[in-house]
Amino acid sequence: MPQRRDLNIDDAVSYTPLLKRAARLLLGLTLLPVCIAVSLSLYGQLSQIRSLSYEAQKFFLMGAVAYLAFHALFFKPAYIYVVGHELMHVVAAWISGGRVTSFRVSGQGGSVGTTKSNIFIALAPYFMPFYTVIIALLFFTLSIFTNTKPLLSPFLFLVGFTLAFHIVLTVDFLKIRQTDLLHAGYFFSICLIYIINVIVIALIFSLLFRDVSFTGFITAVGIRTKDIYMGIFRQLFL
Repeated sequence: MPQRRDLNIDDAVSYTPLLKRAARLLLGLTLLPVCIAVSLSLYGQLSQIRSLSYEAQKFFLMGAVAYLAFHALFFKPAYIYVVGHELMHVVAAWISGGRVTSFRVSGQGGSVGTTKSNIFIALAPYFMPFYTVIIALLFFTLSIFTNTKPLLSPFLFLVGFTLAFHIVLTVDFLKIRQTDLLHAGYFFSICLIYIINVIVIALIFSLLFRDVSFTGFITAVGIRTKDIYMGIFRQLFL
């Protein structure tokens, strides 16, 4: 007969990391429907822009894919990312009424010293795509002085490119530094960063184009998320 072996304390401890990883993965999976919802809702808002053709809308996705290919096949532009990351700290500090006392950047990381500290200053670089915002501001400025319709396709390509750049490098740096944001899990953090950044992009588009409604985007996200969750529930339990 096989001997019975009781679970001892050492066994329980060894199972703990596995259970934590499983819980974190499950937590991340619960955000996947929201990721899908914000993506479809943003693309739906792009289709509302009358000055955009269906072909032009594809440039947003092409830009994102182009960066992923560049990152995988060539190199990750870490220094450029760090510059934008630290500058976003600077902007957040200024918005909060603080002053910058030091600024340091290298390929391995950077730091900014400010006279004020709060959660907005600390987290702004993770959830605000600095280069995407700069491109949007340039596009908006150009639209004041000239017809920007011929520039819509390149603009959308650059938005997709810089957004993918921001999300991939943010997650990459978070993984290396193992900050508190990753305590909820790597996959969960990717989803959370992606969701908030897409919301920011939707807000930017709503300011640039009259046809884009930010409230309509948020409403669509809520409806699509509910529909996806309900569909999963029906498949699993009904």
